[in-house]
Amino acid sequence: MAIKTLTADKLTWININAVDTEALDFLKKNYNFHHLDLEDVQGESQSPKIDTYKNYLFVVLQFPQWKAEIQSVIPHGLDIFIGENYLITIQHSKSKEMKNFFYRCMKNKSVKNDWMSQNSGYLLHKLLESLFKNSQPILNNIGKQLDSVERDIFGGEQDTSVVKKLAVNRRNILNFRRIIDPQRYLIANLSHTRKPFLNEETSLYFDNINDYLSKLWSIVDTYRETVNGLHVTTESLINQRTNKVIGILTTISVALLPFTVLSSIY
Repeated sequence: MAIKTLTADKLTWININAVDTEALDFLKKNYNFHHLDLEDVQGESQSPKIDTYKNYLFVVLQFPQWKAEIQSVIPHGLDIFIGENYLITIQHSKSKEMKNFFYRCMKNKSVKNDWMSQNSGYLLHKLLESLFKNSQPILNNIGKQLDSVERDIFGGEQDTSVVKKLAVNRRNILNFRRIIDPQRYLIANLSHTRKPFLNEETSLYFDNINDYLSKLWSIVDTYRETVNGLHVTTESLINQRTNKVIGILTTISVALLPFTVLSSIY
């Protein structure tokens, strides 16, 4: 079943892990959401945004996700409806992180009491904090790969495989930046939004998430400068090696020139 519900006191968390007819009918029947929001939910790719209404917010977020099959960082989209007594999370593709978070809250009573003991804004904060912190291992992996490539470059290996590794890491760094950048402004907007479920107390929690995103941004920006520097270094070393080969070939050609002239005369 695509729809799972978790309730504690007056707060309800509904997690939808697939957008299908059942899920859309459920939203239309039980909630009075704007039809444009429901149309956005049906779309597979949406830009991060916040739509503010009188009784609820509609939030579209993206998180960095590692796709091992293609060795690439891709965005994982999450649509969120949040009201005074409910939080609805909608996934367009299944996420292991979301699944683990939901079942941890469902099966662990102490975690459930902690995360769902307050309002829906606090639960949203715990969810976003967990999902963004799960992106830290992706950055750590990129950092290890850059260290490995750097050792190869200065160890004398400047072949096509090293160039390819640099290109892959540059792509992943740019993808990570592209995903994280709009989330910083979105979380900052959440921290300044005032609703019964988003008060001054919860704004401090979202400010903390924003600080964490700024930290990730600083790290990935450093990695971007590193990979650009390694790319320039690799090109310089390859060009230097190519020039040496051309110089040797030129010397050989000049040495053979007299014999070529004599053979031409005879």
